[in-house]
Amino acid sequence: MFNLVHTANTQGLIFGFCYAISIGPVNFMAIRRGILNGFQELFMVGLGAAFVDASFAYIVFAGLSKDGIVGSLKLIIWCVSVVFLLYLAYSLFLEIREDPNATSAVKKQTQFIDNSFVMGFLIAASNPYTLIYWVGMVGTLQLSGNIDIAGGAATSFFSAVLVSELVWFMALGIAVHYSRNLFNRHMLKTITRFFGLLLFGYYVFMASKVVLNLIHTGGAAALPR
Repeated sequence: MFNLVHTANTQGLIFGFCYAISIGPVNFMAIRRGILNGFQELFMVGLGAAFVDASFAYIVFAGLSKDGIVGSLKLIIWCVSVVFLLYLAYSLFLEIREDPNATSAVKKQTQFIDNSFVMGFLIAASNPYTLIYWVGMVGTLQLSGNIDIAGGAATSFFSAVLVSELVWFMALGIAVHYSRNLFNRHMLKTITRFFGLLLFGYYVFMASKVVLNLIHTGGAAALPR
């Protein structure tokens, strides 16, 4: 049991940190929010995403899901993800256009998800490959598969993943906070626009990828991002 807990702690820290620093929409959104609104908003985006990642890690480590989401449930979740991603792409596109009237309307429509924690949570949760990633990572640990044993260490794995990801977002937040002073207002506006375009591209790409996967494989398991 001690060896399992030790593995859960060490590997959870490694897996969580490596996943957190990967180039992707969560970091894009975190940096964008950090430039616009400061350290707290960036960290809250990271906290929302980290909670999702740690929860998926717990589910897989505890043996509650060995193959990810399959069957009709997967189809439903992936379809919801597509709709959500396209909705985010639409709202972000209007925001990037900098049309005051359109932006005001979008903010009213998206007010319920505009909270940074909620946004980070939803971006991570709407990625249909997140759970598949954790299935692959936990699979490398070659656990015995005994849920009673693994379940005790799963909490340690959850905590390790959560802590390691929060360490990354705290460091990122500090870096963005102090680097903001190196740029003038015009440059900061250009940077936020750039990350907005990256997010828009990700939303459209991921939605297309999910649709194509559902069409060609019927929802079969795909490789992680």
